[in-house]
Amino acid sequence: MKSIVEELDYLTGIPAVSGMEDRMVAEMVKRFTPLADEVEVDNLGNVTATFRGTEENAPKLLIFAHVDEVGLMVTKVEPNGFLRFDRIGGIPEKTLRGTFVDVHTVDGNGSVLGFIGTHAHHLTPPDQKYVVPTTDKLYIDVGMSSAEEVYACGIRTGSVVTYHHIFRRVGEHRITSKTLDNRIGVLLLIALAEHLHEHRPSATIYLVASVQEEFNIRGVMPVFTRLEPDAALCLDITSACDTPDLNMRYEIALGKGPAVLQMNFHGRGALAGLIPNPKLRRFIERTLEDLGLPYQRQVIIGEVTDDAYTLVLGKRGVAMAHISIPMRYSHSPIETSDLRDIEAGIQLVKAIADRFDGSLDLRRGLP
Repeated sequence: MKSIVEELDYLTGIPAVSGMEDRMVAEMVKRFTPLADEVEVDNLGNVTATFRGTEENAPKLLIFAHVDEVGLMVTKVEPNGFLRFDRIGGIPEKTLRGTFVDVHTVDGNGSVLGFIGTHAHHLTPPDQKYVVPTTDKLYIDVGMSSAEEVYACGIRTGSVVTYHHIFRRVGEHRITSKTLDNRIGVLLLIALAEHLHEHRPSATIYLVASVQEEFNIRGVMPVFTRLEPDAALCLDITSACDTPDLNMRYEIALGKGPAVLQMNFHGRGALAGLIPNPKLRRFIERTLEDLGLPYQRQVIIGEVTDDAYTLVLGKRGVAMAHISIPMRYSHSPIETSDLRDIEAGIQLVKAIADRFDGSLDLRRGLP
């Protein structure tokens, strides 16, 4: 693996909106194949790399991270060449006006640079100055004057739109880009695959690059149904609250280490959340302490990922835990993280894989 910065610059530049992750699927197959004992892609696009363990009766561990990103989809090409759109996943409308985007051709083989128009300041009505418009009021300008010009570029209703890729280092330790959610998790998977290739685990470990988390947070479920792991670990990001607007609403900040989930919950409806297996969570925390790495304890309402559903799959359920890398400005083109947290996350997942064996008792109802 190249440096963290080089890898994330490359990975965040690969477009992979939920449901159309084929480029990232191909990338993960390419990365896993020389390293794993077996690589399989299911009908949804989930990529599973199997590393067979040396201990026959050790529990099976599945470690997963989603490869997909939020985006937009063209819903109409106007006669004057402007594009109407709607959201795929949780892109916040407040980030959209004035944002550069890539509009992808329907065959997925090219893209056109565009931007989301914003009301001319001098002509903005007083009642609109502090309004965040909904997507039905917004449009994409691709510099064309007719629908015919747009069609000639391969853009149609159904074309996918992503934030334009701009990756930057900010200060000594920070990086900013689109799609750090969840290419940081993907980076941890790649680093772990390289480690497992050189250090055969005791337990059989499955590394899964999963799909459709941002759209329906259920895309990885067929993998759990097929493999029925005993334990699983989700790798994702979590919202850092160290900015003036959030004012440490939750105790998560950049530069203070990975976050070990204690509880998350969507906060409305039946979208649920995760309270991790206590023994697996404590095993992760002990590992961090043994390594001398700083870490944070994550409790957050309003944030949920696909492990909210996977823990109840199979005949007996799954002992589930979750590790997050703190990140600012989620689902925007300027997602920001700290390289030190990412490096600590890499060290942590390697140590977890090395230590996970038959001696770890994950049974419930026992001390």
